[in-house]
Amino acid sequence: MVPNISDEQMRQLDEQGFFVLENVFTPGEMDGLAERIEAHQRRHEEAIAAKGGTDGISRAEEITFTSHLAESDEAIRAFVQRPEFVAIATRVLGGDVDLYWNQSVFKMPEGEKEFPWHQDDGYTPVTPSPYLTLWLALNDATPENGCISVLPGSHKKGLVPHEGTPIGLACHPADDPDQGVQVPVKAGSMAVFYSLTMHKSGVNRSKGPRKAYIIQYSKAGLRNAVSGEVLTGKVPLAREGMPVT
Repeated sequence: MVPNISDEQMRQLDEQGFFVLENVFTPGEMDGLAERIEAHQRRHEEAIAAKGGTDGISRAEEITFTSHLAESDEAIRAFVQRPEFVAIATRVLGGDVDLYWNQSVFKMPEGEKEFPWHQDDGYTPVTPSPYLTLWLALNDATPENGCISVLPGSHKKGLVPHEGTPIGLACHPADDPDQGVQVPVKAGSMAVFYSLTMHKSGVNRSKGPRKAYIIQYSKAGLRNAVSGEVLTGKVPLAREGMPVT
């Protein structure tokens, strides 16, 4: 279903830094996408195991990240160029949009750690900022299995300092009284938020994995905010509001 983002949703994005789009895709479509992603995920897990179970902030028994899926799989590339994403990204970012980054995030059952509060820009500052993060649920993301939380309005602070931790960058204390709001998302629905919106994910206390596909779009011509270098090799999504085929 090609979504029609309302003025109210745009107002929420401007004021709160996020909103939720319900039922953009069917659970069956998500099952098919998850199956393709899981083939890449298995290879990634095998590579992690060969390294002794660690790969940066990926932890095979807790949380794993598999990036560049669209660049590695023609069917996934076609998925991230679908009309649904053209409609969402051009409504928020304007007519010239590229795929900036994409990765699966699988949170394993009965884990022990949250993924810390961060802004996506904290990992690689870019300009123009913010870009757009679409957190697509491949299966239902619930408070029990580690859905995300966001800090409403935090995008208005700009890029804040981040500290390195063994489990990822952190920009807001886990013991701060303000732990934001949880954002449960059903399979086929997505959380839409700016790359400057602070967010985290909770512990998966369920018996099964929580599966998400993170798709990020930016205005075309994105640059590294530190070096000024143009970030090349991005998958084009739209030019002058029209899909790139």
